[in-house]
Amino acid sequence: MPDGNLEPLTPQAVTAIKPSRYTVLVPIVGNRHLAYNTVSQSFSVWDADDMAQWGALVARGSMPFGKAWRGFTQGGYVVNAATDEMEQVKASYERARFNDSHMMVTIAPTLSCNFGCHYCFQGLDKPLTRMTPTVRAATKDWLLRQLEGRRSFHLTWYGGEPLMDQETIWDVSAEAIAYCDANGIKYTSMMISNGYKMTVDVAEKLRKARVARVQITIDGDAETHDSRRHLTSGRGTFAKIIDNIKAVTARKLLKVSVRVNIDGTNESEAMALLDVLRGERLGIHNGVSVYFAPVESVAENATGCDSCLSKTDYAEVESRLHTAAFEKGLMALPKMPKFLGLCTAVKPNSYVVVPNGDLHKCWDTVMDPALRVGSVVSAPRRSDARTNHMWTEWSPFDNPVCTGCKLLPACGGACAFKFVHNDYASGETGKLPCPSLKFNMAEQLFLRAKARGFVSDDDWDQNNSPTVRDGGLLTGNRHTFDSIQAIHGALHFPQAAHS
Repeated sequence: MPDGNLEPLTPQAVTAIKPSRYTVLVPIVGNRHLAYNTVSQSFSVWDADDMAQWGALVARGSMPFGKAWRGFTQGGYVVNAATDEMEQVKASYERARFNDSHMMVTIAPTLSCNFGCHYCFQGLDKPLTRMTPTVRAATKDWLLRQLEGRRSFHLTWYGGEPLMDQETIWDVSAEAIAYCDANGIKYTSMMISNGYKMTVDVAEKLRKARVARVQITIDGDAETHDSRRHLTSGRGTFAKIIDNIKAVTARKLLKVSVRVNIDGTNESEAMALLDVLRGERLGIHNGVSVYFAPVESVAENATGCDSCLSKTDYAEVESRLHTAAFEKGLMALPKMPKFLGLCTAVKPNSYVVVPNGDLHKCWDTVMDPALRVGSVVSAPRRSDARTNHMWTEWSPFDNPVCTGCKLLPACGGACAFKFVHNDYASGETGKLPCPSLKFNMAEQLFLRAKARGFVSDDDWDQNNSPTVRDGGLLTGNRHTFDSIQAIHGALHFPQAAHS
C-alpha cells in the first residue's frame, strides 16, 4: 500500500500541439494533398487519412500530442501549441539579416555597356566612365576596412557591363583575395555579364580571380535575342554568346547561369532557346543552368514596359518554362527558397560601389546619385544617412500582408526596393513585390513531386489544384498598390504616418 503521507502521483502533463501556420496544402486527385511547410521545408504527399487527421486538429485548434502525430511534428507541419511561430521566423530572419560575420559587396567598375537593350534600367544614354585609379584605390582601402573581423565575404561584379573595365576587376580581386586568405576569411565571387566578352582568355583570368559563376542573359532564340539584346551598333550578339558559353564550360572554367527575361512577347522563343541549348549539349551536367525572370520597369531611366506581364500571367508562363527546362536538363529539381529577399539592400554591412565611389544599397539605384547612402571617396551627405535609414528600417514583419502570408519564411518580403523606392517603379510588376512563387506555388510543388515520382500528370486537379483560383490565391492575400504605398509612405514620412 502507498504511504499515506506521500502526495499521490499525477500523470505527466501532455504537450499540446497545433497546426503550423506555415503549412501549405495543394489538393490533387483522389482526396490527396501535397503538403509543404515553408519553415521546415518538409514536403509530403498526404492521403485521405492524413487529411482527416489534419482536419480534426485544424477544427479543434489544438490537442494533446500522441504517437499518431509523430510524422507531422517531425515534418514541422504540427508545432507545440505554445510556439509563437512568427516570432521564431522573425528571429531567424534577423539572425541572417544582421549577421556581422558575413559581408556581401557588389562592385560596378563601370556603368558603360556595349549593348543597347530596350528595357535596360540605364536607358539608352549610358555613361562611359570607369573607375579612376583614385577611386579604385579608395575602394580597396574601404573594402579592406570593412572586411576586418568577417568570416566570409562574397563579391559580385556588376555594371553596365563589368568586362568593359577589366583592369579594376583584376586589381580589386587580387587585393581582396590576398587579404581574405591572410585573415582566414572565406572568399567567393560571381559576375553579372552580357557574355559578349566572356572569351576563354577572360574566363581564365576570372577563374584566377575566383569568380566561380557568371550570369548571362539570353532572351530567346537567335532572332528574338538579337532584336532585344544587340550591340549599341545594332549588330546581333546571340551567336558569339553561345560560342563563348560552349568554350568556357568545355574547359570547366566557369559555371554559367543563363537568365531569360520574359515579357508578353517571347515565351515561345524562350522555349526555342531551351532547345538550342540542349542541341549544343549544354546543361546542368556541364555547368549550364537556366532561370527565368520577368521584365520590370523599376527605374526612372527605363523606357517603361508596354509588354510586361501581370504577376499572375508571368507566374503561368514561368511554370510552363520551368517544366520544360527541368525536362531538358537545364534546371535542377525545383526547390523553394528561404528568405528570398535577403539581398545586399537589406543587410546593414553590405553595399554596392559604383564607378565614382558612391555607395548604394540596391543594384536598381546605381544610376541615381541622389539615392546613394555614402561614398568611399567623399564626406557623407545629410541625405545619405536618411536614405540608409530607410533600408535598415524596412522589415517584412512591419506590415500585415507579409506577416499574414504562409510564404513569409520563403519570401522574406521579396524586393525591398519596391517598398523603399516604390515611387521609382511603374506598373504591377515594377511596383508590387510579391514573387512569382506567390502565384504558382502549387504548380511548382507539383512539378517537384512529379520529378520525384510521387505523382503523374493525371494527379493534377484542374479545378482545385492551381494556386490562382476563383476565390483568390491558395497562398493568401497579396500586396496591392494601396498596401505598398502605405508602407512606402511610412518609410519616407514616419512622423506623418504615426500622427
